[in-house]
This record gives sequence, C-alpha cells and structure tokens, in this order.
Amino acid sequence: MRAEARVSREQPDRLLNISDRQYFACCLLLFTLIIGAIVGASSLFMTSAWTTYDTARFYAMADVIVRGATPYLDFQDPKPPMIFFTLSLPTLLGQKYLGGLILVGLCNLVSAILVTKMAWDLYGRFSGFLAGLIFTVNIAFAQGYFILTEPFTITFILLATWLAGFTEKKHYLWAGICAGLAIGFKQYALLSVPLLAFLLWRNGDLKKTPALLAGVLVPLILMFAAIFLHYGVEAGVASLDWSFGVAATYLTEENMGTVTSYRTTDPLMLCANLAMAASVFTSLLIFALAGVAKDRRLDALEQYFLLSAVGFALTLVIRQYLHYWVLALPFFAFLCARQFRNGR
Repeated sequence: MRAEARVSREQPDRLLNISDRQYFACCLLLFTLIIGAIVGASSLFMTSAWTTYDTARFYAMADVIVRGATPYLDFQDPKPPMIFFTLSLPTLLGQKYLGGLILVGLCNLVSAILVTKMAWDLYGRFSGFLAGLIFTVNIAFAQGYFILTEPFTITFILLATWLAGFTEKKHYLWAGICAGLAIGFKQYALLSVPLLAFLLWRNGDLKKTPALLAGVLVPLILMFAAIFLHYGVEAGVASLDWSFGVAATYLTEENMGTVTSYRTTDPLMLCANLAMAASVFTSLLIFALAGVAKDRRLDALEQYFLLSAVGFALTLVIRQYLHYWVLALPFFAFLCARQFRNGR
C-alpha cells in the first residue's frame, strides 16, 4: 500500500478546526439522524405490496420458525437461513416490521461507520465523511432501508474488508467468518471470497488463504448443522437445496416451484432494465470511474475496491433489482472519496 495514501488521524481538516474525535462524533450524529429519518419514512410503506413482497416471504418463514413448524419444508424460499432466523426475533417480540426496520437501520449505521473509518484511514477525514455520506444517502435509492437481505449482508462484507485490509495484524480467519455470515444472508456474498483472496494475494499473504476459507466455512457449517440437528435430515437437505441447489433453476427458469424468480427472457427488455437500474446512480458511477481513469495508480486496497464495485454491480445482469446495488455502493463510495484524499 502506498505510504502517501495514508494520513494521520490527527491531520487537521481544512474546513473545520475541531479534533478528530469531535469530527467523528459529528459524522456519527449526522448519519444517525439521516438513517433514523429514512427508516421512519420507510415505515410508511410497510403496508404496500410493492415494497414488501420479499419481506413478506421472509416473515412467512420466520412465522414458521416461531410457531415450531419446519423451515424449508412447511414454507420454501430461496434464501440462506440467516435472514429468517434473524427476523424471528422481532416476530417473537410482536414487532415484525418496526423491529425489522430497526435492525436494518442499525446495520446501515454500522456499515456507514465502517465506510467512514476505512476511507478516513486511507485518504483523510473529509474523504471518510464523504464516503460515509455517499453510502448512507445512496443506499436509500437502492431500497437499502427496506427489510431485505442486503443491509445485513453488506455489513458483514465490510467487516471482512476491515479485518483483511485495515487492521495492523491482518485477521484473515475472522474476515472469513464475516464473509461466511454474509453468505448466510445472501448467496451473492460468495463473490466476496475470491475478492478477499485477491486482497490476500496483493498483501503478499496468499499462503494464508486456508485461514480465510476455514473462516468462511465455520459459520456456514454451524448454521446448516443446526438445522440438521434440530429439524432433521429432510429439512437440512431442503435448506441446502433452497439456499444453493436452486441456483441453476434461478438462472434459467422463470419459476422455482411456487416461487417466481422474475427472470427477464427478452434481450431488449434486459437491456432496458439494466439501463433503468443504472440510471439511478449514473452520476455516482461516472464520478467514481472517472477518478480511476484519471489516476490509475491503484494500490492493493483500491484494486480490491474497484473489483468489488464492478463485481457486485454485475449481479444486476442476473436480476435488475435496485437493492442489488447495495453490495456495490460502498466500494463506489470509496472510489469517489479517493479523489479528495489528504483533505483536498
């Protein structure tokens, strides 16, 4: 990593003559207010079918769990178990949507803090604030404040990034555990594994890849083993099948049993959907990529950011859902903030 890319935490900001601790507290307060306001606004849409189709299915599975029935047999949905068991908590408390929105808000706040801290360490505190603000605001346009899997997933992907790229002594095992938990919420988080392996290679730690992979496997083995042990072999096999075995069907068919997969079969419609999905973030994408084109001297972390941004954005080719942007947006935010490094 280039030494000049990093700046001291004590470097004064050119706009505000306050300490780093005060600056960070102001960022935290602002992000908390923004997230609280958007979560409150999102709560107004929780009775609308167009915002709650996936959410309703998640809670239907959570209801199955809470009433003691068998997940993946009494109800099916092509998602790994973490989202269903997480949403069982607000279901048990009798606050389904409010509890779920609070969990989403907390995840987004943790993600915003991680984005801010990582960009701050790399480029200075103004860049950290800018990256956190870009993430916090823009995921609202990507349905990031609805009860979906992406807000949970990106929090663990960012934690994995922090542990693998920003700690003084790299914690690759724990980075893998965080990546495994992310996969437990969303299958597309599997992309984080080769991306993290790339970062290991660029860090000169490729020999430590087994630790990363072991970490990935630990939470996945534990969560599916728990289903096998508690609900039986049939439920365990079904959970694996609905989590990962239906991938081919999801990619090639319009329906998976009773679950509609909304696959676009017309090439022209696919292009139109992609254009519409990208149009929401056109300015952000151009700004981020123009910065890379202007200054191509990317260090290991910046190469990882670029690959992650592009890799997760390409999942929109599979399905043109706005919430798919959530996994890519923090990495585009890093690339945008990079242009204001060293407080400029």
